[in-house]
Amino acid sequence: MTRGARGSAAEQRADAATVDALFDIIAGSGCRSLAVIGLVKNAGKTTVVNALMANCRHLFGLTSLGLDGERTDHLTGLAKPRIAPPAGTLVATTQGSLDRSRYAMEVLEELPYHTPLGRVVIGRAGSGGQVEVSGPTTLAELGGTVARLQALGAEQVLIDGAINRLGSASPRVSDGLVMATGGMVGESLDEAVETTSATLDTLLLPATSAETRALVAPFLEGRIRAVSFDERGTATPLELPTVVGEGVAVAREVERLGTRTLFVGGALTQEFVDDFTRVLPPLRKLRLVVRDATVLVLPAAAVSRIPRRGIALEVLTPLRVLAVTANPFRVPQPYHPKLFFNAVADAVGDRVPVFDVVNGLARLPEGSPASPAGADSP
Repeated sequence: MTRGARGSAAEQRADAATVDALFDIIAGSGCRSLAVIGLVKNAGKTTVVNALMANCRHLFGLTSLGLDGERTDHLTGLAKPRIAPPAGTLVATTQGSLDRSRYAMEVLEELPYHTPLGRVVIGRAGSGGQVEVSGPTTLAELGGTVARLQALGAEQVLIDGAINRLGSASPRVSDGLVMATGGMVGESLDEAVETTSATLDTLLLPATSAETRALVAPFLEGRIRAVSFDERGTATPLELPTVVGEGVAVAREVERLGTRTLFVGGALTQEFVDDFTRVLPPLRKLRLVVRDATVLVLPAAAVSRIPRRGIALEVLTPLRVLAVTANPFRVPQPYHPKLFFNAVADAVGDRVPVFDVVNGLARLPEGSPASPAGADSP
């Protein structure tokens, strides 16, 4: 069924064989906690979460960084898929969300995490109903919530997230991630595909060398925000309380010190990158290292411009992107499922598997196991 062609987005049913193939990849990865990240509203993220819980036999745990699972999309006014955990699922949400969604579950414990919607509680899902999932608001608390879900018996924890809450994919809390994209990502098909590919590039940023990790290691636990390393590996911490808004100052220090590798320990913003690259000489050879891709607080298109300036952007800890899911829904008219799927799969190439869990389409990288029965394998 074409998403949007019959009924609302809230009425879609997943293709079981395709979901099984996706879950086989997740299970084979060894990941015990998985973030499902939507690039935009109506990317099909919640449909993927519901499908995994409904079609696979693992005991799932479920939580979120912030709020998800609203009844109506605040941007389009359209009904959204609600999170419908199967009986026995371990759910971590807030007391306020339980009250708002009128969802009854057996509460197992209350966590010491306060949110605007009350404390985070963990419970066991009953036999029916739909729940609004709102989790803790910090990565440390999310990590603690995931740990408690696992301690209570969850074989796999799903973290329902979004691109503006990319922290849920941080290696501190998730072992892997699935990226959900859709027709609403861009104004046109070309723009949607380009944004999808650029975002995947960002999430798949390469790991820096073992030599560079050894240089950076002594500075990971302190409050130092940026460290310069010259061609001999000599370290010079930059005396800055933050790099936010300090792109010009950092670029001048890089030139003064003859920096070959620059480690930035916190978030990398678009303002910093714009100022930093504007002041550096064109094609200045430099390695810029960050902790992982979730600290990049800038659009994927801006990230893709960094290497064009001669700067090699690398991470200490790479993310494990297990799959991309594609949803042809858009307003006012959805794309034809195979048209959208093939365009996304062609752009993704052999980097990761691509699935449309509603329309039963899959494309696996060359050398991967065969696609599920009924799936499209162009």
